[in-house]
Parts: sequence; C-alpha cells; structure tokens
Amino acid sequence: MFKWVNFIMITAVLATACRESQSSDAYSDTRDGDSDADGDSDADGDTDADGDSDTDGDTDTDGDSDSDGDTDTDGDADADSDADSDSDTDADSDSDTDADSDSASGDDTETDTETSLTVESFDVTNPLILERADPWMYRHTDGYYYFIATEPAYNRIYLRRAQTAQGLADAAEKEIWARHPSGIMGAHIWAPELHYIDNAWYIYFAAGATNDVWAIRIYVLENTSDNPLLGTWTEKGQVKTNWESFSLDATTFEHNGIRYLVFAQDDPNQPNYSTNIFIARMSNPWTLDGPQVSISKADFDWERVTYAVNEGPAIIKRNSRIFISYSASATDANYAVGLLWADENGDLMDAASWKKSDVPVMKSGNGVYGPGHSMFSISPLGTIDLLVYHGRDYKDIVGEPLNNPDRHMRVQKLNWSDDGMPVLGPPVANGTITISNQ
Repeated sequence: MFKWVNFIMITAVLATACRESQSSDAYSDTRDGDSDADGDSDADGDTDADGDSDTDGDTDTDGDSDSDGDTDTDGDADADSDADSDSDTDADSDSDTDADSDSASGDDTETDTETSLTVESFDVTNPLILERADPWMYRHTDGYYYFIATEPAYNRIYLRRAQTAQGLADAAEKEIWARHPSGIMGAHIWAPELHYIDNAWYIYFAAGATNDVWAIRIYVLENTSDNPLLGTWTEKGQVKTNWESFSLDATTFEHNGIRYLVFAQDDPNQPNYSTNIFIARMSNPWTLDGPQVSISKADFDWERVTYAVNEGPAIIKRNSRIFISYSASATDANYAVGLLWADENGDLMDAASWKKSDVPVMKSGNGVYGPGHSMFSISPLGTIDLLVYHGRDYKDIVGEPLNNPDRHMRVQKLNWSDDGMPVLGPPVANGTITISNQ
C-alpha cells in the first residue's frame, strides 16, 4: 500500500510538471532570415516549379493526417491552462492534455516501479525535414504536432501534422495560403508561426510587396476551425508597429493576463543596426496596445558578423523566468543563437528588466552550420522540452544565401543547467538520436 501511495503522489507531481510545458506559442525560431542590406532573411531557394515540397504539389483530400479529418472529441484545442487559451510555453500551460497520445505514435513510455517515475523516450533523425527554414513545431492538446516553416519559393504557407515529431518528416503538407498576385503580401513570404489563442488559430508571418519585395512587414491570418488544416484562413491585415520599416519574425505569448508581441524591426533612429528585438503589449492578436520597447540590439561582435542583426525571437517560461532566444549575424555559418531573460515578476516593458548573454548559446558545430531561428516545443507526455531550429550541412555557400534552399529543420532535447538556465547547444550531428527524460 505504501508503494502505491508513493506512486500516486509522485505521479501527481509529475502531472503538474508536465503542465509546465509548451508554449509553442512561446516557442519560435528566426527565419534564417537576414534583415541586412542584402535582404536575406531566408537562405532558401526553391524546391520545385510549383513551390510545393512534394512531387505533385498536392497534400491530401481533407488536409488532415488522420483517417477522419477530426481532431479531438470536445472541439477544444486550447493548448494551455491559462484563461486566454494561449498555447505558449509558460510554466502553467500543458501542451498535451491527452497523456496517452503517444501510445498511438510509437513513442516509448513506461513506469519505473523502482522510482515511480514516468519514463519517456523516442527517436528523432536529423535533419528531420529538408529545405524548411524558420521551423515552428507546436504540440496541441489534440495530441498532434503541427509544423509550419518558410518554404524555398517564398510563395506559400504549408501546414502539416503528425502525432510524433518524427512523423512530421513524412506527413502530407497542405497549402493553406498563397501570396497575393499583386500589392502587399505579394513577395518574400517568410517565417510563419502557428499559435492558438482564445479558441482560434493564428499565423504570424512576414511578407513584402510585388512593387517592393523588401517592404517586409508583419501580417496575421485567423482560422476558427478546431483543426487548422480545415476551415477558412482569414487575413487580419498588418500588425502596425511604431514605424513603417523592415519588420518580421513576430511571436506572441501571454503573461499575467497580458498578451505580448515580440518581433524584429529596423529602427530608423539607429542606422548602424539592421534589426533589433522589440516587445509590445497587444489589445488583440493582431493589434499592438501602446508603444514598443527595444530589449536587444546587435552590440556584441558575434552579433555583427557581416550584418548587425537580432531577429527570430522565441519564448519559453521556466524556473520563474521568461527566456527569449534569438538569432544574430549573417545567415551563413556565422549565424548563431543568443539568449535574453527576465524575472517573471519584472516589468517586461522595461528594457532594464532584460539580461543578455554576451556569448552565443548555440553556434556552428558537429557538422551543422549556421544554426538559428530556434523555437521551443514539448514531448508527447510533456516531460521533455525540445529545441527546434534550422541549420545547413555544409559551411560554404555558393552564390546568394537568399537563393540557397539547404537550411533544414532539426530537433534535439533542450537541457537545463543546475541554476535553471536553458542549455541550447551545441547542435547534434546528423543521424538518429534518442530523446529521453532519463
């Protein structure tokens, strides 16, 4: 009896720990984009003639990766336990309410009767998805991972889903939106992110215009369907920031009842910087509420290789702190990931609340070059934090990086130091790895 009581108590603690996971709404990665003078914010070229990554440009008949096109039984896709249904990775959110969702996925879970600890273990082969930069892999409460990224033609937004991270590699893609034939949102469709907020799906992405492909701005799509592969995506328009200048890589999260947008933008008052990281409050998922505040700019030498760039922010809330990863420098082998953090009780709109690592927390290594546009996801049972990012398999790029399609999506375990800091790097080498909470 004593062992069973212990088991129940520890399992309850683990269940609480699981809920400390995901805010895919709080996880992102930077378009391997470069906000510099060459306008390279995405080093991808093209895949095939129709811009689709499959051979026939088609996905499936209902855009759903299961047999019935359904998601969950209650129609509730809320990915987190806070009041605004936000799918961010804050400590009170649970990215997977169905604790047995991995039983259909082939993930290995068992209970260690000696320690009463739920063991979670699964394999991932890197690179996981080829020619998909600025990856976003969000695990929802319906038991599916949803994947979205920059496609090499910069023309369309594709979405796919699977019950395991590895399953995303072969999951069918569905085109859910295409660039405008003229005007705004007509060029350079970059770094889409999928978020679930207040019972609706939102995609944040960057786009230029047909008459000025470098007039990059942030735009938002909305879908009220339970399944984002179904329903209708409605354009909510441009997120109006403080200036009409180069802006991209928007991500969003909720904290203490306030929704924030974090993004990269060219500050016209700082001509020596390409893009800074800004934060602003929001009145709704597509509208800022008040001024934006710069919380990071490319001051260190490692952030200024070729271009002075800070971009691709992604949020994870853990250990009484809010962490933001971001990417810096040109999108070649010098591209690297930095880290910001603030106390969860601090004023997030005060730049002084944010601390910054003076060295990159992930850079080229183990045969992976230019790792960046990182974001954070969660394991099926919520016991393991995952790091998602893109990288190249070789160092030297021939020609214009913007036309290079070889940034591939990668996944590895996000570790934590004894003092509660995230340990991102180094990137793992190509091949199959086992991700485990042991």
